[in-house]
Amino acid sequence: MDDRLDAHDDGGDEVVRADPLARLRGFRVRGDRGRGVQEDCEIFLRSLKRVSRDQSAIIAAWETAAPDDLRELGWILELKGGRLEIGVENAGARHRVDRWLRGGGLELIRELEKVRIKSVVLRIVERGG
Repeated sequence: MDDRLDAHDDGGDEVVRADPLARLRGFRVRGDRGRGVQEDCEIFLRSLKRVSRDQSAIIAAWETAAPDDLRELGWILELKGGRLEIGVENAGARHRVDRWLRGGGLELIRELEKVRIKSVVLRIVERGG
């Protein structure tokens, strides 16, 4: 048993074993751990700024383009992923806002602010709620 230990403790044998392991360790790639988080945060902040800019733009376009009586009946809830949500007070207001949007109001809003709107949803909700 002692003979086997002496054979393994041989300095030359240890060097041969260390070389392949050292070579394998040399292939290991370790990236910067904090760099991935920083890039994700920057991407998130850019998208947040874009969403905020689009939201502000669509509200300004609604205030500019919509007739006074419709601005009282409807308001912008959100613009997310090209889906514009407009809140209205009741079914009658929903009908009037829908007729105005289909009659060219939506195209006017798109032209004013160059915001991408794929669909419009009119929801009956309380103002500010």
